[in-house]
Amino acid sequence: MRDTVHSFFRNYLLSSSEDGTVRLWSLQTFTCLVGYKGHNYPVWDTQFSPYGYYFISGGHDRVARLWVTDHYQPLRIFSGHLSDVTCTIFHPNSNYVATGSADRTIRLWDVLNGNCVRILTGHKGPIHSLAFSPSGRYLASGATDGRVLLWDIGHGLLVGELNGHTDTVYSLKFSRDGEILASGSMDHTVKMWDTVKAFEDLETDDFSTATGHINLADNSQELLLGSYMTKSTPVIGLHFTRRNLLLAAGAYNPQ
Repeated sequence: MRDTVHSFFRNYLLSSSEDGTVRLWSLQTFTCLVGYKGHNYPVWDTQFSPYGYYFISGGHDRVARLWVTDHYQPLRIFSGHLSDVTCTIFHPNSNYVATGSADRTIRLWDVLNGNCVRILTGHKGPIHSLAFSPSGRYLASGATDGRVLLWDIGHGLLVGELNGHTDTVYSLKFSRDGEILASGSMDHTVKMWDTVKAFEDLETDDFSTATGHINLADNSQELLLGSYMTKSTPVIGLHFTRRNLLLAAGAYNPQ
């Protein structure tokens, strides 16, 4: 069995596993409090809502499930993806969840009624990372194609493309002020992008005539603030501290 730890909230930790379960752990007693069984196959990701209590999971059975910590059964089942649900995330207001899939699409779901309200297409490979901007207006996604795509959620449009990684982008994180987006990849690098500049040129007029995306400028190098290479560590986790320090984590891979 392979366990993958995913999400913290205060004194609790969620983990998902290939055994088809999600487990809630106490960080005070270091014991498993609850095992949630609902998925029929491996669970690839689980995430707490920003306010705790609720959490989302997604897996090989092609669905995402919404749970609350004090119930053994899911509250909602989000069905529609054609392949594995590989990553999940709550919108900052907790009213929506986004799911990324191996079917190369991102879906945005309404938590209250379970309806799919957005389907975002643009990646050329399975999607492995998602991050909402702190304002909740924008969503960043990363995939096996090495690209980071930026989406305007309100209009459901692709508004930016960040090129530079040469392998799967497994982690994305906005700074707490939303001015920087960090991306971590299997190419052993962390890159930091200027999201203020990426979004400042977007105008309402651009969306009124757009049918799926606006004209994307190839300005990735102008938006790149820095690129930091590890010796031989694929970067699979990123976190901005309250002091805006960026922490990166991965498994050491000796050559």
